Amino acid sequence: MSQSWPRPGVNHVGEYQVSGHVLPITSTATHNLKYVASSITAVAAGDITFFDGGGTSRTVTVTAGTRIVGKFVKFTNTANVVVELTNIPAGDYLAPNFSDLA
Repeated sequence: MSQSWPRPGVNHVGEYQVSGHVLPITSTATHNLKYVASSITAVAAGDITFFDGGGTSRTVTVTAGTRIVGKFVKFTNTANVVVELTNIPAGDYLAPNFSDLA
């Protein structure tokens, strides 16, 4: 056995692919996750606001059962959600700015 296993990080594809640690969130607040999320599912209708690396936000109105797949570490919700987390520490992920993506 190797004693130098790679540390989970943003470039460790396997850590992202085997994500699936479930975090139910029932409070409506701004959440700064300790680990990179790979998806979020709304339990009820409401708004989910995502933040980019520069602090700019974008809000999406969702219905119950809506699942959004993508990497994020900070969001606000107005309804109960279930977040799927990876083993990748949030500090290892540099979130891009929305303006760089479009």
